[in-house]
Amino acid sequence: MQDQKIRISFLDGIRGASALFVVLFHAMLFTKSGFHFSDNLFLNVLQKINSIGHISVSIFIVLSGFCLAIPVVNNDLLLKKGFIVYIKRRSNRIIFPYYMALLFSIILYYIFPILQEPANTVWDSKIPLTAPSVIAHVFLVHNWNVDWIYKINGAHWSVATEWQIYFVFPVLLFFWRKFNLITAIFFSLILTIILYKLVPFAEPQFILLFFMGVISAYFTFSNSFEINEVQLLPCCLLLFIPMCLAVYYKFPAKAIYQVFFGLNFAFLLYLLTKIQLNGLSNKLINVLSGKCLGFLGKISYSLYLIHGPILALFNLYLMKYFIISYNNTLMIMCFLVVPFCVLISYGFYYLIERKFQNN
Repeated sequence: MQDQKIRISFLDGIRGASALFVVLFHAMLFTKSGFHFSDNLFLNVLQKINSIGHISVSIFIVLSGFCLAIPVVNNDLLLKKGFIVYIKRRSNRIIFPYYMALLFSIILYYIFPILQEPANTVWDSKIPLTAPSVIAHVFLVHNWNVDWIYKINGAHWSVATEWQIYFVFPVLLFFWRKFNLITAIFFSLILTIILYKLVPFAEPQFILLFFMGVISAYFTFSNSFEINEVQLLPCCLLLFIPMCLAVYYKFPAKAIYQVFFGLNFAFLLYLLTKIQLNGLSNKLINVLSGKCLGFLGKISYSLYLIHGPILALFNLYLMKYFIISYNNTLMIMCFLVVPFCVLISYGFYYLIERKFQNN
């Protein structure tokens, strides 16, 4: 199993591409007073490609379930070393870098007061900085209230959701181990529906996406399920076309298309991993295993955690002190500010995140 984990080199590439995708999406949202399609052909195409960037969070959640399940599937569906060690490792990996990013965001608020001034931009939904929202973020419950969920640093809402899913994971494994996979799926579906009625803005459908990643890992590393991965890969990739169109046109409901997208991506993970573990060559795997995407994958969590206020800060200063057209501002945001975010994120990764990574 350890050997298999080492050989899945393309996973970092997927993380890197997804992180860059979501940062570009937010750069477009934060440009000027909000997103609208450019009359410049190049920028218009770029906007249309990145207008579904929010789906990257779904990819992160499926990946999380897939990776966390790898040491579990060959351990009788039991957490290695028990729940306490498991949640401690998750805390080290996710929570402490998150706290540092939260502190980083709050410090930026005080160093640059412009971040706290309403300016009719998307960033307005992140302010004001209040004690209740800070406390909610510290306890990772800010996704329970619509008034807190996007405050301070909008991207942080998904960290709370993922952290809460970590506590659901052992329960899903229990139902699977005690009864069967169908029972576990049924439980996850019922739980998702109940939470969707209570807190739909918290994206409880991510429970299903996470479990899809878990199931994908189970079949990937189980000898009881064999198909021809090479022949099915093109079909799986073709399925992403209608999935992406559904995301682009927001049809049907958001939760529905996210679930179907997650299901397709979980199947893609299965196919790509099987192909690589069987030692077969594949161009997509080669691209995803490249150094550039691998580097972005390494710093992807840091990039996700801190890019928001940096993008907002540059946009607010450009609006306040310069008279620049929408197209030129968009170019600056995408091709100057986004690389700057990557640079700062590498510093954050090197100084903070890597110190909390599990061996």
